[in-house]
Amino acid sequence: MPKLQHLLNADELEECLDQFLDPVLSFRRSAAAPAEQMAALNVDEQQFALHWVAIIAATNAEFAYQYATYLSTALDCLKHDLEALRSWTIEAMSAYDQKGLQLAIKILQSSELFAQNFFKKQQGIVLDDIRKLLTAFVCGLNGRALKIAPGDYCYTDTESIFLPEIISNFSSKEDNFFYYKLLTVYQWAQNWFSTWHYDLHEILLHYDEPQQAQKLFHTLESIRLVYKISYELPGFFRQARPYLKDFYLLKDNKQWLTIHEILAEQSAGIDETLFLLKKHYGQLSAVEFAFQGVLFPDKVKQLKQRRILEQKNLFREMLARIADDKKQLAETAQEQIDVERLRDEPVFELNYLDDAEFANGASFELILEGQVIVPAEDVQSLMSSIFQDVGEIPEEYLVAAGPGKYLAEADSSVSKKSDDVWSGIYHEEGAFFYDEWDYVRQHYKKNWCVVRELKVTPVYDDFVKHTLANNMGLVKSLRRNFEALRGEEKLLKRQLNGDDIDIDALVESYAELTMGMEFNERVFTKMQREERNIAVMFMVDMSGSTKGWINQAERESLALLCESLETLGDRYAIYGFSGTTRKRCEIYHIKHLDEIYNDKVKARISGITAKDYTRMGFAIRHLSALLEETEARTKLLITLSDGKPEDYDGLYRGEYGIEDTRQSLFEARQKGIHPYCITIDKDAGDYLPHMYGAANYVLIEDINKLPLKISDIYRKLTS
Repeated sequence: MPKLQHLLNADELEECLDQFLDPVLSFRRSAAAPAEQMAALNVDEQQFALHWVAIIAATNAEFAYQYATYLSTALDCLKHDLEALRSWTIEAMSAYDQKGLQLAIKILQSSELFAQNFFKKQQGIVLDDIRKLLTAFVCGLNGRALKIAPGDYCYTDTESIFLPEIISNFSSKEDNFFYYKLLTVYQWAQNWFSTWHYDLHEILLHYDEPQQAQKLFHTLESIRLVYKISYELPGFFRQARPYLKDFYLLKDNKQWLTIHEILAEQSAGIDETLFLLKKHYGQLSAVEFAFQGVLFPDKVKQLKQRRILEQKNLFREMLARIADDKKQLAETAQEQIDVERLRDEPVFELNYLDDAEFANGASFELILEGQVIVPAEDVQSLMSSIFQDVGEIPEEYLVAAGPGKYLAEADSSVSKKSDDVWSGIYHEEGAFFYDEWDYVRQHYKKNWCVVRELKVTPVYDDFVKHTLANNMGLVKSLRRNFEALRGEEKLLKRQLNGDDIDIDALVESYAELTMGMEFNERVFTKMQREERNIAVMFMVDMSGSTKGWINQAERESLALLCESLETLGDRYAIYGFSGTTRKRCEIYHIKHLDEIYNDKVKARISGITAKDYTRMGFAIRHLSALLEETEARTKLLITLSDGKPEDYDGLYRGEYGIEDTRQSLFEARQKGIHPYCITIDKDAGDYLPHMYGAANYVLIEDINKLPLKISDIYRKLTS
């Protein structure tokens, strides 16, 4: 929309609107009424209105007509604040994107309510603004990792903590932010201190009035949890005291004081709460504390049943992986252990250890064939999660999964196929949601891409072995180069002692001495081997256009690169990406960052096949999120692709896809991640400099040279 040079009258505005709204206008319906309203606006407001009507009309003409109709009313409600009006516009468009025209029109009609909430946000805190911070905060506490999500009520389902979208209870942002933290800690405490250890849904059904019993239980359990928080997080609790006035008022009642004394015991558990519920049901009325939220025992029951089964199967898979890794190490080191027994049926044991930091006062260690195993972080996290749900790790969990051993136990209702997206259930369970940048709106489409992590089916055809055998000379050369890279030393200047004189430092120190200052003794240099602290994520294009020789070259490149990286010792991961439309964005796991490079990973490399389309933004955001959680001084995200971003829906092709990818790369850089692209697309010069920057990509015109070049590029990037 060109910039307006002067204020437009109603006729001129109607002429403009007719161009945008023509598909929905008729002899009974014209643009005269909205044009008349817009004529009363100033030139900046008219410019704003026409700009957004044009953008919305490109999506849906009826939506644009309704927008033009309600815009003047909204502007009055929002006190002619254009930034507020822009927020109202974006919210309506997001509603249209996610739920359709009906909900979008409802938001347009409810501008007064939107205005109330908007000005409420000005003094309050919006969950979206602090969600990442709260997620990091709750991850720093003990127990299962919990997601933070917006909800109509404040509650936990044992996997997520749902919080209100806005908190403006207090006059200062600091108080509102701390209240968010208090709500988060209370819901976390339910998970950590065994509120959900038993089936509360079933227990409460034994009472004459289950709802009344649930309310009283919630009051009693809230008292116990507040005291648990005071013992576990004393510093936080001191800050929280001013926000717990209703909690302390209850102690003035003698009957409640006795209950406080029982539940304040450091050893008090869920059994004490249930005992007091049985004792006082029908005699005491429940009290609702402002911070406690609500309970949904039925939701927890369903989720917990599914999770227990999934965690059992996953834990047994992890034990199988540990046994495989142990067997390979034993064979390499020729350890005196029964390798055949490890192969057939590895025997795991579990020792429980006293641990005051654990909620139940115990932690555990794994033992395989008499040797203590130090499990990886993901295994430890899973064991803690199982312990939270079951109260122990049962013996049947300690049997490593083998072919067909655990699949028979899986509930088919739990398993989801990627094609289920089309039936509407795909993105409800086990999916990640990512925003997508709309360059036309200059705003994100919230939770637009539905992303699932899938596994590449391993193909045991010795592809990696044959690739290495066919490139023996290249492999030897790469190993030598990477060995040299590992042994590189760095010159450290201005040292107190060393191998040589630092001339620059000596001159400066002498000058300072002649000026009457104290002589600086840091005048030496020394060579020191630099510790490498690098984490690299390889993002492999698995779109349909990579069929044939491109797919072959990608797999050969990865085989040679893995061989080189094993020599170097850098942490690296490999993921593929592809998909069809925003509802089916797929990440293919080939190798995790901390996964051992074994036969299974090699078989996954062999199993890389061409899939669907090249929607790139979601893949960059997902892999950046994984890298962000990794501790490393240098973080690289290297994309291996054969073309520009595109998808089945025409919208993502062209400028839209390029701008979304560019924005996702900008987000990655903000997280301290360095993105780089290796491409074989001869037209890459038209779009890659805009997306990655002129120095952050390389074009390889001869696909046959890709295996050699990719290792060379990696060496340069990490030197």
